[in-house]
Amino acid sequence: MFISEQGFELYTSAATRVADRLDTFTSHEHNYGMIHADLHVGNVIFRDDEPYPIDFGRCGFGFHLYDIAQAIMGLHPTKRAFFIEGYERIRKLDEDVVPKLECFFIMAIIEAYSFHAENPLETEGLIEEQPYAQAILRAFINGEPFLFQTLTI
Repeated sequence: MFISEQGFELYTSAATRVADRLDTFTSHEHNYGMIHADLHVGNVIFRDDEPYPIDFGRCGFGFHLYDIAQAIMGLHPTKRAFFIEGYERIRKLDEDVVPKLECFFIMAIIEAYSFHAENPLETEGLIEEQPYAQAILRAFINGEPFLFQTLTI
């Protein structure tokens, strides 16, 4: 296992908070529909400066914010803000988007680590990422904004 017992408890608390928050979200035609569900930099190729998503194995129906969370998960907080600015040039997001997006961001982190946890080739990288990942989880659990802030580890 790549996390301590204390780290596991932190992930469990974050997952519980995500589940509780998701129960309060209302879906409608402007925030819910067909999503890629694995939209990260490794699943986008470029041709003539145009991005094309690939790997539709997790494609299905869900909240659009989940795709945004997946897409910004590997970005520095400053670049996350640029991504959102660019997104909003095409489609405006709701006023209360940040707390919801942070919820989906945590969900994406937990899913990514759960997926890679059993792969011994990933263990070293997972261990290296834990101080930052767990700082994000703590901020989320404590209700502190983290999406566009650089956290101190």
